[in-house]
Amino acid sequence: MADASLRDSLAHLLRDEGDRLFGLALRVTRDPALAQDAVQSAFAAALAAADGFRGEAALSTWLYRITYNKAVDALRARAREVPLPEDEEPLDTAGLAHAPSPWADPERALDGRRLRAELEAALDGLTPLQRAVFDLREVEGLPSDEVAARLGLGEGAVRAQLHRARLRLRARLGSRSAKEER
Repeated sequence: MADASLRDSLAHLLRDEGDRLFGLALRVTRDPALAQDAVQSAFAAALAAADGFRGEAALSTWLYRITYNKAVDALRARAREVPLPEDEEPLDTAGLAHAPSPWADPERALDGRRLRAELEAALDGLTPLQRAVFDLREVEGLPSDEVAARLGLGEGAVRAQLHRARLRLRARLGSRSAKEER
C-alpha cells in the first residue's frame, strides 16, 4: 500500500489535473463515458501501483501515461464487446471548428455542419495516439516536449506521430478542397 504522502499527492494531482486527464482520455476515446471510466481506472491503478513509483518522472507524467494507457485499453475492450454504431452523432470539437451563427444564412450553416462532419470523420481516421498527439500539440498548443512528457514518448516520436496525423488529415480533407475547386 502506498504511503500517505504519495496518496495525498495523487489526490491533489487528480483534483488539480482531473479535467486535463479527462481531456486526454476523451481525445483518445472520443466517448465521455469511456473517458471518465479511463480516468477513474487510471487513478485506481496509480494508487495500487504507487509503491512501484520510482520517481524517475514527475508524478503527473506518470499519471498521464497511465490515463493514456487506460483510455486505449477502454477502446480495445469496447471494440471486442460492441460494434461501433455507424449513425452515431459526431462529437463537437469546439476548439477545431466553430458552429455557424444561428443568424447565418442556411447554405452557410449547412456548409459549416458538413465541414464539421468531414473534420470529425477525418479525426476518426487517426489512431488514438495520433489523435492525442494532434490534439495536445495543435488544439491545446502544448510544446512538443510537454506532449512527449504527458504521453510518455520521446520528442522524436511526438514529431513523427504529429506528421503522420497531419498527412492523414490532409489526405482526408484535401479531397474536400479539390471538390470545391471544381
